[in-house]
Amino acid sequence: RPRGLCCAQISAYLCNMHSGPLALAFSGGLDTSYCVPRLADAGWAVHTVYVDTGGSSREDREAIRRQAEQVGAIGHHEVDARQEVYDRFVRFLIQGNVLRGEVYPLSVAAERTQQALSVVDVARRIRARAVAHGSTGAGNDQVRFDVALRVLAPDLEIVTPIRDEGITREQAIAFLTSRGL
Repeated sequence: RPRGLCCAQISAYLCNMHSGPLALAFSGGLDTSYCVPRLADAGWAVHTVYVDTGGSSREDREAIRRQAEQVGAIGHHEVDARQEVYDRFVRFLIQGNVLRGEVYPLSVAAERTQQALSVVDVARRIRARAVAHGSTGAGNDQVRFDVALRVLAPDLEIVTPIRDEGITREQAIAFLTSRGL
């Protein structure tokens, strides 16, 4: 959040400086659903990108696509990255018996890296000026996304409305509800 600015000032700040296509890493949850209309209000043409790294059914993916459309994405892109996750990361983690806390395979960071790779690929195809994610600032996902995106696409702006505006879950729900979403 830009220091010393209230929410109205931040909103004006965001609205005045952004435009053009943007690729949003999209899960269909509250945070990324908030991001679509918020970023559209800021002038972005929001394309959602769902990266299937495994574990989602056809029905899940269809529900995510419908959610993207309902919150106003101008395009929704689904990337099947299951094989890439295995080839680039998981097989090495399994072969090396790399475990977190000596309990379960260390795979979340690898999954986020593949998601960033896929989002950047879509961003390039749609000639995006920026990429975005819905990380809240509360965990490691923001670091994983930000570092990967900076390395993969240093020319693209990284936009993080939830984190930058300090949006709470209650505020996101109220924003979406006020729009009938």
